[in-house]
Amino acid sequence: MIRKILSAVSEAVAGGKYSGLIVGCISFLLVFAAGYSEIYKRFNLNLYDIAFTFKPSVQEWDRLSFIDIDDNSTDTLGQFPWPRHVYGYGLDVMKQAGVDLAVLDIMFPNRSPLHVVPEKADVLKKKAVKRQPISPEELQEAVIDNDLEFASSVSAMGRVVISYNLSPEPAVHDVVEFQKTAAFQKARRRFEERASIAVSPEMKSRFAGLEDDKTKSLSYPIPELMESAKLFGFVNRDTDIDGAVRKVRLVQMFNDRLYFNLALVMLMNICGIDAASVDIHPGDGIILEGGFNPVTGKAGNIKIPVDEKGMMYVNWAGEGKREETFNILSYYSLMEYDQFSDSVHDYLDGQAGPAAAVKLSAINKSIEQGLKGFRKAVSGPEKEKLWKQVEDLRKEKAEIKNQLVKPLQEEIASIEGMLRGKEDAETRKYLEELKNDEKAVKMVMSVDNLSGHTAITGLTATGTIDIGQTPLSNEYAMVGAYHNTVNTVLQGAYIGIADKMFNLVLMFALALAIGIAVHKMNARYGILTVAVSFIAANICAIGTFSIFNFWIDQLGVSLSLLLPSVSIVSLKFMKEENQKKFIKGAFSRYLAPSIIDQIIANPKSLELGGEEREITIFFSDVAKFSTISEKLTPPELVKLLNEYLSAMTEIILAHGGTVDKYEGDAVMAFFGAPLYQEDHAVRACLAAIDQNRRLKELQEHWRDTGQDQLSVRMGMNTGKAVVGNMGSASKMDYTAMGDSVNLASRLEGANKYYGSHSMISEATYEAASDFIDVRKLDIIRVVGKEQPITIYELLGRKGTLPGYMYEMMERYNRGIEQFSNRQWKRAKQYFNEALEVVPDDGPSQTYVQRCEEFAKKPPSKNWDGVYRMKSK
Repeated sequence: MIRKILSAVSEAVAGGKYSGLIVGCISFLLVFAAGYSEIYKRFNLNLYDIAFTFKPSVQEWDRLSFIDIDDNSTDTLGQFPWPRHVYGYGLDVMKQAGVDLAVLDIMFPNRSPLHVVPEKADVLKKKAVKRQPISPEELQEAVIDNDLEFASSVSAMGRVVISYNLSPEPAVHDVVEFQKTAAFQKARRRFEERASIAVSPEMKSRFAGLEDDKTKSLSYPIPELMESAKLFGFVNRDTDIDGAVRKVRLVQMFNDRLYFNLALVMLMNICGIDAASVDIHPGDGIILEGGFNPVTGKAGNIKIPVDEKGMMYVNWAGEGKREETFNILSYYSLMEYDQFSDSVHDYLDGQAGPAAAVKLSAINKSIEQGLKGFRKAVSGPEKEKLWKQVEDLRKEKAEIKNQLVKPLQEEIASIEGMLRGKEDAETRKYLEELKNDEKAVKMVMSVDNLSGHTAITGLTATGTIDIGQTPLSNEYAMVGAYHNTVNTVLQGAYIGIADKMFNLVLMFALALAIGIAVHKMNARYGILTVAVSFIAANICAIGTFSIFNFWIDQLGVSLSLLLPSVSIVSLKFMKEENQKKFIKGAFSRYLAPSIIDQIIANPKSLELGGEEREITIFFSDVAKFSTISEKLTPPELVKLLNEYLSAMTEIILAHGGTVDKYEGDAVMAFFGAPLYQEDHAVRACLAAIDQNRRLKELQEHWRDTGQDQLSVRMGMNTGKAVVGNMGSASKMDYTAMGDSVNLASRLEGANKYYGSHSMISEATYEAASDFIDVRKLDIIRVVGKEQPITIYELLGRKGTLPGYMYEMMERYNRGIEQFSNRQWKRAKQYFNEALEVVPDDGPSQTYVQRCEEFAKKPPSKNWDGVYRMKSK
């Protein structure tokens, strides 16, 4: 029935005038529906990330710096978190270096403990022991209020941004009580003035999309910092459904106020505007009115595209490693700066000479004056002119300073050349001193280079690092998100995302076009069209993203091409293969599926002939079948046989065997042909084991229903045989012939002499021994053969027999050993012991009888231990 339905559909597709159009429409609807599933969204995000790896990196603004609290810093300065006066000291150095804006991507929501200066404390202790007076000044010097020290440095620096968090958890009781104090309320009012802007009632609906229902409270900085910092920015992170960060929320509404992301606060300062000049249009853009872009050197409105939630896609710079982007400086360099700055500056002044020193001094003054003028300038053209002058002066200054270090570097290179292949301890020591001097010079110059930079301090040290996933990396230090956000805006390298309607129209058009086109082609040309169109569409999608920073729904486009074309091509193949399927369906009742497949693939195989191949042959026969058949009516006999043969055949086919023929109750099959199977012996043995297991189930069923139970003997042999189509041109059969086939048949019959059920030859045992448990039955000569063979009883899969079977086999094997040594009495004793474990064990019973016979009438002295079979 199903075949007829599919055949009818394929006919309709092949012949219907509008079939391509219909399939295209249906495919589009399927893609449209799939677009709402999470798996679709996740896969599309993965494609976005893959496309990012092909996209050229966005250019980096050279005045963005990262002060890295790295492992070197924590190892040197001590266990993290540090006393807060350490941050204060860092800010003092940044101010000295001329940092334009210091940003701290570290939150300070709680007060810190007082810090005792050990040296000063020791002095006070000694005075106390001697009962000497201690002045308030001495106490103040011995105990440092970290928060006040830090806040003092923040205030002195003047241009510091402190971070805070919009928390998904409500404030705890103690925090709520503290926030009621007058000191906190005073600091909070200043914080809100500098961190946010109020939203009027009539504007609340406009900004409704900027609210986040998960936000329950605001985690404020300590009051000392709220009183001293210039600006504040929140550092919440938003991730996509797969946990990756691809966009940044620039603004959020909470308690009827708009709060700004740390990156947006940085941008406002860099572009020279305040909160009043920020115009927010959710779903369209955030406009920095009258802002100055230091990258382009142009003044005017700067529009940042954002979605309804105030989020902007980030154009990540570099190859995915934070340490390879922007200017990075270890925090410890700030702590070392004062130690080396005077000597390094003296050295550089000495290298420069009077004329160059005067020139550098003049350049520094000109830069300072230019920046003051720039900050005071109101008109755009004036700002642009002054900024260009400052940038030209900075480049000139950098070139002069780089020249001053060259003599030191050249001297180091010269000494290294002298020492190559030699060893001079004194010269080597001098070289190390020069290299240390070079490190000190580079360190001081790197701090000096912070002049005019926006520097953000963040954590990457082990145990403190804030790791996240981005399109370019699964392990990215997320402090870099702020640099990348600022850089995206200043470079104007915004990521454009195609809206839903654009994607739907594109997908609909592609689905119809490919459906109509493929419908007109045959199946094979259709496959080529599918492949070419799929590759071309993805290249176009990635190319558009790489060149224009514009992302379309790549998964939707790909599926809109694949679904209709694959559907039509598949149905056309169904029609072309209809005849083959009919043949396979018609003959599957008589031939093994593998033979049918081989005939379909190679019609020449229908010709007469065969080939010699090593296979494993299987024979089975029902014991005392004649007796059972006499009791049953023909219908009952047919029903019983069909039930038995169906179960056994399914198992043979499941293990890859080929059923050759049925002869009444007997079955002949083989493994390893027509398709080559290296493990044909293993397959045959496992099939026999499974047949015996299934036979026991059937025997229970027959017993419960009052029917006669069938007992089956099986024989298997591995060897060379001729396999192929045998017969005549008008009637043929795929079968196996040869001595190995005859031997398998003899082994099946030999079971009755040993009371066994499954007998295999030594060739089969050697090929399958790693997978099966057996016991040796005998060495025999079958009828018509003089060459003796060892035979085994197949018991089960390796290591799966019940414990009592292994116990029985141990006694049985001892009996076989004594039997081979002509010790009939001892052998009989062991076989009887085996029967005590398994009373109905056929082979043990057989050997007990033989032992009794040989005890009465021993074989001749030249007996070779081989048992000759007297019948087939």
